[in-house]
This record gives sequence, C-alpha cells and structure tokens, in this order.
Amino acid sequence: MGLAASQVRFLTLTSRKADLEYNIAIDSMEKMALSREQSNLSKEYYSKLKAQKICYFANNQYNKITYQYLMGSGYNECQNFHNKNRISKDNASTILTDYKGLVVLNNTCAQVIRDVMGGAVGIDSAGRGKPFSLSDENLAKMICAVAYNSGASNNLEKVKSFIENGTYKTEGDFATQKTLTGESTGEKTKTYSTTDSDLCSVIAFYLPIFKAAATNGFTTEYNNEINTNSDYVSDALVSGTFCLAQVGKDAHDNFTGEYEPNTSLTYFITNGTVQERNDSDAREEVTAWYNAEKERISEKEDFLDIELKDFSTELEAINTEMQAVKTLIDDAIQSVFDWGSA
Repeated sequence: MGLAASQVRFLTLTSRKADLEYNIAIDSMEKMALSREQSNLSKEYYSKLKAQKICYFANNQYNKITYQYLMGSGYNECQNFHNKNRISKDNASTILTDYKGLVVLNNTCAQVIRDVMGGAVGIDSAGRGKPFSLSDENLAKMICAVAYNSGASNNLEKVKSFIENGTYKTEGDFATQKTLTGESTGEKTKTYSTTDSDLCSVIAFYLPIFKAAATNGFTTEYNNEINTNSDYVSDALVSGTFCLAQVGKDAHDNFTGEYEPNTSLTYFITNGTVQERNDSDAREEVTAWYNAEKERISEKEDFLDIELKDFSTELEAINTEMQAVKTLIDDAIQSVFDWGSA
C-alpha cells in the first residue's frame, strides 16, 4: 500500500474510531439513565403499594369512596334507589366540598339549581356558584327534578309536604316502608308506597346537599377529573383538595345548610364515617404495571449491552488495523529517507 493510500485509510479509520467512541459514550450515558429510571420506578412502585384510599364499609366489605356515594348521580334517583343501584350513605349530613368550602356538585345538580333559580344564582366562568336564598318550594322543585328526571309537578306538593312536615325522616336507614305512629294514640299508621319510600330516600339524600349549596355556594370545576378518574375523589381527600363536611341541624332536627369548612379528614376517620386503607384491589394492577416497566427497562439494557459489545469489538479491531496502517506509513516514510540517503 502506497503512502497516499495508507494516509487515506488511516484517516478513514480515525473517523470511524471517533464515531464508535462517541456511540459508546452515548450508550454508557443511556445505561446510567436507565439505572436511575429503575431506581425511580422501584420508589414509585413501593409508594403506590403503600398508597392510602378513603373507603366506606358496606355489604361486609370496604368500598373505595366515590362521588356518587357521597353526592349522587343526578337525575332519576328514585329509580336508582329502588333498583339498589347505589348504597345509601350511613350519614345523610356528610357531603363533599373543596378546600375553598364550596359544595362539589355534578353538572346535573348544578343545572337543576340553574333551572329552578334562574338568574337568582350567580355562576362564574369556572362553574362556581354563589350562595342563594332557597325556599321550601324551590327545594322541592330541585328534589323532584333529581328524583324523576323532570319537574314532576304532580309530585311537587307531596315532596313539599314531606319536607315541611319532616315525614321523610327515619331512624337508622333513610326510608322505611311505613311511618309507625302507634295505635295507642288513635292515629292511623300510614303505609308508604314503594315510590314514596324511594322518594323519601331521595329527599333525605339531597336535602342537605342543596341546602349546603345554597348557604355556602357550589362548584363544578372538578367534574372532568371526577368523571375520568375513578380514584380522583379518594386521592383528593387524601391530598386536601377535597374535604368532607357535616351539614348541621337545628333544634328540630332540620338541616340548616351550614357546616364547618376544612374539617380534617382525621375527624371523619375517627368518628367512623370513612376509613383510610391500603388499596388492596389495585395491588395486582400496580404489580403488573411495575413488572411491565421493569421488563421494558431490562430489554433496553440488554439491547445497549449488545450494542456496546459490538462497538467495543469493532473499536478493538480498528485500533489493531490503525496500528498496522501506521506501521506501513512509518515504513513508507522511512524508505523515502533511506532512498534519499543512498
């Protein structure tokens, strides 16, 4: 090989050597990044395993708390209660608020308030409504709307009467099949129809919610997160974005709509309203996610290891060849000097 050809070959090998050394450095940094990712993954995994969820006890099991459990689903609630699509809260006075003290309402209940109250309720662009004056008649209209998916004017007077007389109240559960007044008093025992029993459940459920919204104001700004993330309410209660509140009553056991804002979650855990528990239902899901992520990182590490081995092997061969070419160049230069001195 001539001197010029050897120089070209040497320069080509030098360029390839630089590329290989650069690629080896990049792969080494990627492996370090994967090590950090693996470490962070392990921390996140154990954090998720220890994550607490707010639960309520029903049907002999702990159930993750949801918006529907605390605040209802909105329209046609008589049918929901009758078909047992929901479990009634143990305590009707417990409702959901945000950290600002506003009652957290779904869009349907907020729309009911707008429809009944009209311009009497000021609502800003974020979906926050100001406090408003609420009469028993307007309250009855709101409850009819959520109970029957309409104004249900034929039931309006019945609902208004139940509210004014307090006949929706029961001991223990929200509604019973009949109001026991006792034959000794000479009063006739009134047996509710199934519809009336369901309606009493709806009144007991929604009366403190609507009264609290009227007294303190309400918000719908969290509805997108609530509707798309089943864990949102529980997580928000743990983080403090949401709070539980207990609507107060007057001397006659009627809900006033007032409550103490920002009552600590510990208070409701202590009095047995809810419990904070590890999310055992999500354990398998979290473990499957962790194993999949760990496998992804491992596959990438294996690929980088193979690539680094190939680069190192090629680099070693290039170093050997460069040494041989350099020897040829040195010999060619030396021969020129030897010829000139001959």
